[in-house]
Amino acid sequence: MGKILPRYLSHWTMKQLEAVKVNIRPETKVIGAECRENSVNVTLNTGEDINVDHVVLAVGLAPRTDLGKGAGLEVHPELGGYVVNAELEARTNLYVAGDAACFYDPILGRRRVEHHDHAVVSGKLAGKNMTGGAEPYKHQSMFWSDLGPNIGYEAIGRIDSSLPTVGIWAHQDKTTVDSGNERPKAGDKYDKGIVFYMNKNVVVGVVTWNLFGKIPLARKVIGSLEEQTDFGKLAVQFGIHGN
Repeated sequence: MGKILPRYLSHWTMKQLEAVKVNIRPETKVIGAECRENSVNVTLNTGEDINVDHVVLAVGLAPRTDLGKGAGLEVHPELGGYVVNAELEARTNLYVAGDAACFYDPILGRRRVEHHDHAVVSGKLAGKNMTGGAEPYKHQSMFWSDLGPNIGYEAIGRIDSSLPTVGIWAHQDKTTVDSGNERPKAGDKYDKGIVFYMNKNVVVGVVTWNLFGKIPLARKVIGSLEEQTDFGKLAVQFGIHGN
């Protein structure tokens, strides 16, 4: 969460999960695991051993580029993945899609994303272009997550906690502008709202928090590249204060 959500929202969410008995260990790594008869013993870098029933691994993805390097394909030095053109072509008649593709987003610049939505749409387009389609990839992919029983969000665009954000929250009289150092205050509630990720005055990413079905509108806002000054008015379009 720390790489995606603004700091205040990440900390508030952690408290909500702890309230439903989720044991969160920030800044902790698993350095070993041993299967036992009916459990798994997990060793942490703090020196602590925890005995658990199950282990679920969510380690992220790193593109396999060894084959491509041997074939002379260009690998992006920072983002990783194979550099492709607008039609997802890495070399003549050789196409790359999904997590392994470092593509040029006409709105947000060159990117590599690990979204299911992106994998499906880019895979279909790459297949179409293999048969002579010659269509550019313009899709702005989304992702979503549920965090415990009371929190769910949908996101689209450049969702990066290092960016400045503007949060509009239902049943609050203030706009939360996060510079990266904000922490939730006692009594703050972030049950429903929207977070805009900004590049100067332009919205480059949107998270709708317990507010669903708004991705088409968020995609339109990002695609407009318009400078935004009235975020309260913008949030009204998302129905943030509705039931």
